[in-house]
Amino acid sequence: MNRRFLRLLPLLVPLSVALAAAPLPLEESVVTQVVNDVQRIAMPTQQTAPATVRTVLHAPDRLRTGRASRAELESPDGTITRLGANTLFAFDRATRELRLEQGSVLFHSPTGKGGGTVHSPSASASVLGTTIIAAATPDGGFKLLVLEGRAQVDFAAGARLALDAGQMTFVRPGPGGTGAPGPVLYFDLAQQVRGSQLVNGFARPLPSKDKVDNAVTEQRRAVGEGRFVTTGFLVFTATSDQQVNGIETAGPDSDDKLTGPFTGDNRLALNTPARLTSAALPYARLFTTPLLVPAAESAYLNKESDILLTGLLGLSIDIATPTLSFSEWTGPREFQFVARNAITFAGSTRLTDLASVDFVRFFSPQVNVPAGATISADARIGAVPLTLYFDTDVTFNLSGGAISNLAGGLLLQSHAGDVQVANALLAGTGAIGETTVIPSAVNLDAPLGAVRLSGSTVNAAGSLFAAQGGLSVSLTTSTIFAGTGVWLDSGGDMTLSQLTLSTATPATAVFQATGNGLLDVRTVAFDAFKEINLGSRTLALQNVQFPAGAIVRLVSDQGLLAPAPNTNAAVLTGYVNFVSAVTYAGQPAQNFVAVTAGGAGTQPPAITIAKPGP
Repeated sequence: MNRRFLRLLPLLVPLSVALAAAPLPLEESVVTQVVNDVQRIAMPTQQTAPATVRTVLHAPDRLRTGRASRAELESPDGTITRLGANTLFAFDRATRELRLEQGSVLFHSPTGKGGGTVHSPSASASVLGTTIIAAATPDGGFKLLVLEGRAQVDFAAGARLALDAGQMTFVRPGPGGTGAPGPVLYFDLAQQVRGSQLVNGFARPLPSKDKVDNAVTEQRRAVGEGRFVTTGFLVFTATSDQQVNGIETAGPDSDDKLTGPFTGDNRLALNTPARLTSAALPYARLFTTPLLVPAAESAYLNKESDILLTGLLGLSIDIATPTLSFSEWTGPREFQFVARNAITFAGSTRLTDLASVDFVRFFSPQVNVPAGATISADARIGAVPLTLYFDTDVTFNLSGGAISNLAGGLLLQSHAGDVQVANALLAGTGAIGETTVIPSAVNLDAPLGAVRLSGSTVNAAGSLFAAQGGLSVSLTTSTIFAGTGVWLDSGGDMTLSQLTLSTATPATAVFQATGNGLLDVRTVAFDAFKEINLGSRTLALQNVQFPAGAIVRLVSDQGLLAPAPNTNAAVLTGYVNFVSAVTYAGQPAQNFVAVTAGGAGTQPPAITIAKPGP
């Protein structure tokens, strides 16, 4: 399933696209274009940094795109790889394999250059001098579309299919991740090419554009001769085999096209307010068949949702009951409260009887929680942790009160605003219910705004505590308990001040903080962490304690410790600044920094100071 948040989703039924000869390994590619949020993940450390034009991706490092983002790479032999939104992939070392872990890619290899491999365990598709699109669909399967040339697909179960331009196939999920091979279908190649950002969303045309245009012309001629009929049906693979029918007329790089019809009942519900005043859900207006709101009904809900929706729709949803029970829910294990305008809690609300769901989402441009209210999800028994997800567009505010998930992980997200939590409690007792790049128990995400946490208590006992802010991240005067560590990422400045930190596993706990401006750390003891990684343009540390035996990595633009450490000297831009009272094992921290990095070097080097990696 394709969630709104960042994830490292191992495909249940992945795809492998292998080409015949392999004269040169695809050990590296150069980024030639970046649109919006594109990140390079260095392996094995998983350190993340923004990718820019001319960034070199070396195997096995990963590249990840965010929402409404894409990237293009070119290998030395002219192989072109284009990534759609919400995609995570890597090249395998010393092979011509491209490992698609999530999202969508367009892959083009020039004729005679050996091709490449889009890889996963359940199938492989052999192509040579061909342009294909491969996509990981929301249900964990994959689709393969051939835009020009010819492909051969070998499934793990032993079946083999041959595909020509304008044909596609897919794998449906199955036990053990092997999946069930789908049929070969024809799709509307002209419409696919016309609407695909992977084809048209880049500054330069595809090198194979002429070949793709010729394939479009040939398919149109066949339609005109009556050999094919364009039905306009969509291939719909999210729930059952019966819903896989017809021709794909929209791109696999556009998840909001993977939907069935939006009915009159759906439309009426979305334009009618709902007020919940009792513990029972309003069963008569619940929807159990997966759907996705079209842009004609709500541009926001259409744009921001890349999962199929089941649950309660309303123009607005007012929750005015202290208890909400899911005991009568018989639909898929995902339940969304979806409001065109706003979701508003009148006061505290407890979610109960959660055995039938693994995912509860409050999804609207605005979600309002009154000051002092507590929103909680009861504990339950289940193999998959429950994800409790507040998904908004404007700034999400929590002042006082609490949001607590006793059955799994908690995600608070604002797509266009800030996430602000003050004097409140956040709790997630288990990891968010899927494997993610940030496998967190409590996750605060403002990709275009700021994350601000102050005067609060965070209990992320089940996994990591994570916070990502496109503009800034500020954590002040708060107490944070993390099961395995803390992961922080800021597109600008980051402030960590007067934090009390503890972990469940101090022997292995990791603290990771990355910014693009000033990383200001004041009155923080890292005693609970075995590994501490701090990186930004400039680091300024005051009253900071690193424990004995910890691995400490500090990264700044200059990759040097500023002169006169621990003397209250002015902060020097581009350097690591030990302003005052910065210690390692109770001694001045500069003693554990090598002389070549600006330290005293009187103790064995335990603190590494360096420039950002390539």
